[in-house]
Amino acid sequence: MAASSLLFLAILAASTTATFSVVDGRSNGSCIPAERAALLSFKADITVDPANRLASWQQGHHDCCLWSGITCSRRTGHVIKLDLRNDYPAPGEDYFLDPGDTENHSLRGQVSSSLLALRRLKHLDLSWNIFLGDAKAMPGFLGSLRSLRYLNLSNMGFRGRVPPQLGNLSKLVQLDIHANYDTDLHTNDISWLASLGLLEHLNMGGINLSGVIDWVHKVNALPNLVVLAMFSCGLIKSNVSWSLVHQNLTVLEELDLSYNPFQGPSASNWFWDITSLKRLHLRGCELSGTFPDELGNLTLLETFDVQGNNIQGMIPATLKNMCNLRSLGLSFNNIGGGITEVIDRIPNCSRKNLQELALMDANITGTTLQFVTNLTSLYVLNVHGNQLSGSVPVEIGTLANLTYLNLGNNTLSGSVPAEIGTLTSLTHLYLGRNNLSGLISEDHFAVPAEIGTLTSLTHLYLGRNNLSGLISEDHFAGLMNLESLDLSSNNLDVIVDSHWMPPFNLESAWFSSCHLGPQFPKWLRWQKSTKILHISNTGLVGKIPYWFWTTFSDATYLDISLNHLSGNLPLNLEFMSVIKLLMQSNLLTGLIPKLSRTTEILDISRNSLNGFVPNFQAPQLRAAALFSNSITGTIPKTICRMQKLRVLDLSNNLLSKELPDCGIKELKQGNPSSNNSSKVRSLRYFSLRITSFLLSNNSFSSGFPLFLRQCPRLVFLDLTQNKFTGELPGWISEAMPGLVMLRLRSNKFSGHIPVEIMGLQDVRILDLSNNNFSGAIPKCLEKLKALTHTSTSNNMSFDNPFEEGYRSSMSMSSSLSNDSFLVVIKGQLLEYRENTLYLMSIDLSCNSLIGEIPEDLTSLVGLINLNLSSNLLSGNIPYKIGNLRSLESLDLSKNKLAGEIPEGLSDLTYLSCLNLSYNNLSGRIPSGHQLDILETNDPASMYIGNPGLCGLPVSRQCPRPPRDPPSNGDSARWFEYGSSQMDFLIGLIVGFVVGAWMVFCGLLFMKRWRYTYFGVFDKLYDRLYVISVVTRQKRFGNTG
Repeated sequence: MAASSLLFLAILAASTTATFSVVDGRSNGSCIPAERAALLSFKADITVDPANRLASWQQGHHDCCLWSGITCSRRTGHVIKLDLRNDYPAPGEDYFLDPGDTENHSLRGQVSSSLLALRRLKHLDLSWNIFLGDAKAMPGFLGSLRSLRYLNLSNMGFRGRVPPQLGNLSKLVQLDIHANYDTDLHTNDISWLASLGLLEHLNMGGINLSGVIDWVHKVNALPNLVVLAMFSCGLIKSNVSWSLVHQNLTVLEELDLSYNPFQGPSASNWFWDITSLKRLHLRGCELSGTFPDELGNLTLLETFDVQGNNIQGMIPATLKNMCNLRSLGLSFNNIGGGITEVIDRIPNCSRKNLQELALMDANITGTTLQFVTNLTSLYVLNVHGNQLSGSVPVEIGTLANLTYLNLGNNTLSGSVPAEIGTLTSLTHLYLGRNNLSGLISEDHFAVPAEIGTLTSLTHLYLGRNNLSGLISEDHFAGLMNLESLDLSSNNLDVIVDSHWMPPFNLESAWFSSCHLGPQFPKWLRWQKSTKILHISNTGLVGKIPYWFWTTFSDATYLDISLNHLSGNLPLNLEFMSVIKLLMQSNLLTGLIPKLSRTTEILDISRNSLNGFVPNFQAPQLRAAALFSNSITGTIPKTICRMQKLRVLDLSNNLLSKELPDCGIKELKQGNPSSNNSSKVRSLRYFSLRITSFLLSNNSFSSGFPLFLRQCPRLVFLDLTQNKFTGELPGWISEAMPGLVMLRLRSNKFSGHIPVEIMGLQDVRILDLSNNNFSGAIPKCLEKLKALTHTSTSNNMSFDNPFEEGYRSSMSMSSSLSNDSFLVVIKGQLLEYRENTLYLMSIDLSCNSLIGEIPEDLTSLVGLINLNLSSNLLSGNIPYKIGNLRSLESLDLSKNKLAGEIPEGLSDLTYLSCLNLSYNNLSGRIPSGHQLDILETNDPASMYIGNPGLCGLPVSRQCPRPPRDPPSNGDSARWFEYGSSQMDFLIGLIVGFVVGAWMVFCGLLFMKRWRYTYFGVFDKLYDRLYVISVVTRQKRFGNTG
């Protein structure tokens, strides 16, 4: 018996050894010499091997079956497997990974045709390498390797057409050629798939198939298909005829059609009847409508992912037999309803087995999360971004398997339950953006210390709540794996020992608006892996420690703004890796050093820095805010090479001299006001991409900067309070057609306002005040199209350049922009901070403009502020001034305007400030509506200096309407009116006289009339006499 056992073990060992020899490519015999030569030829075309993976491929190593990545047939010695897949990323982690992240591990070169010598090759995997060659095309000759059963050329950066020769590989069982999204791999014909009848696994994700006609029927020709992945292929139709589709796809278990723009109702699609499906991915397919009842037919379904569509309504009640469900993704749809109802629709038979539930931003309401007690197998729970209220239930501690919990961006209240500390498998905890709070005592914290026991936790987000109290070392005691921590926007005091050594090494830390100070936290010195650090508004006082800049030299995002930190900027700034550096509103002094070449966003505004503007050597710089410092000198010429710069704010400094000419000195010899289109076009190859250029409150001089001719994308220009002189050029609207705000206030510009400036169709704020402009106001104001619509009009679709240039496009902090401006409005200098560009303002005040106010000014119905004061304007106020219904402030004071005030002025229902003083206006002041309730302590002051005005609120009364008929053109009408009145009076008198005489003659000549008249008169007299006597007797009798 013992001998038999020993024999069995020997056979088993031999079998195992033989098996591993095949798997590892270690056959007993040598490989075929021709195939060895082919492999060496293949290696010769590989130019880069960073991991030295092909070190064993040597001419002297004759047995190629022992080389890395090679497997030979033990029976024949032929190479049957070549696996050179890039080890980074690991399988299963490459779904959205960009090839750029793998370059340090990739083989580079080209796929040699010498592989055709490997005629017995069954398995070829070159994925995640860069074998592009000169053609950068997927090699079609691989279609001649007819023994292949497995081919993986995924994520290799190929471009061009998918070779149809792949259809020759009739023995293929698995084909994976999916591509990254930044490549241009495409095909309009996939009919060659019909030749791959044995295919079980097909992945063509990321390949542009938008030109393929009837793609569903082409795929239907593969009866053995088990896995089909065609995500992000540009497929535009999925609801094809049912009659031909489901005949062959009877064993399909996984279907991934995510991120294809199907743009149709979800109900009428062919995949709902594939009852063999176990995994269905339809994420981001622009499906609409409701869930079909046929969804309940997919009883084998384990994973159902329809996140990021436009589906409306609750999941159907027909899922009761879907007992294998493990993962349900409904995020980013309008599911609606209560959270309890959603859970009730999940089949009872699958609730205890459900592992993933994603309901992010699904418009779900509810006041309780008690449902978690029924989902005991959950690994992932994501209900971020709904309208859930109530408290975090203590029952959350029963989800022992939970690794990912996201309850963020709801309205949850109460404290964080200590039971969270029992979730020992938790790696991600998101409770931010709620109303969580808690009272603090010696033994109770708003953030329970039990969180410190979550040893697996890598991400902890509690930011933007109402948490208060103490964060101590106990909260961090067991968090040795913590990578990302967010406690920002809470009233938390982080108090730890000055010698405390954190157990973690954070990659990102968010402490903004917590209390870390006043001393700089020393424990940050040991966070050498940190890439993102937010410690703004944390009460830090004093000098920035010397170690800070070396510890965080590799950080990409540093925000230490809104503190009271002092000291100088580091000299090693140019050697740092920082991309976003925010240090505004501190007490920094000294010079500005050279910037890092990686820097994209820089905000060092509101400090006390001096010296010159840095000589920009940061080619990636997008936005630089240096306003409110003491910087001197001028703007360096290196700005001309800043092709990525979008926003430059140097306001409120001590800068002077001229702006750089960027190589266009020859234009200075011409007339700067000339409108030479050819010169503007000749400069377009110098074009910069600046959108916001802010230089207010400096001492720049010379004429209007020629530099601006190279800024065709400029939307926001502020040269306020400088010393610019000369005339405005006519090329402004052609060189900067997209200007939305043009502020030239308080300079020394002169001459006429060029009529071309009215070509700025997008301008919303035009401020040319306090200069020396003369001449008339241009008469084509209706060309300012943006001002001809109200701010609520659908025709206005402008995005605030602060949002576009500062915060949205470049993800900058809200404090980066100097988004406040002084505007003369409502009779005073006001500071506008929010919605600045919706002010809709024209200010031409304090110049020497003459002539009449153009009538077409009344077409600018979007105007909110109009200031033409302190000029030499004459004529009348435009009769249709009442058309400016959005107007809130109107100042026409200190001009030479004459005539009456138009009655339409009383129709301006939003008007809150009016100033018409010191003109030559006359006549009655209109009243009614808004004019009677204007906000002013002295209403008469609005009209002072116009001696011809009368009526309230001034003291001078208006004369009564004249009795004498007016002269001139109205005399005929007055004569007709007077004649008709005279005729009426004559007729009235004659009628009275005739009537009186008829009564008198009747009494005189008719005796019976006379007796009757006097009899009635006597009776009336007697009655009145009796009544008076009786009344008198009663009164005096009672008194007596």
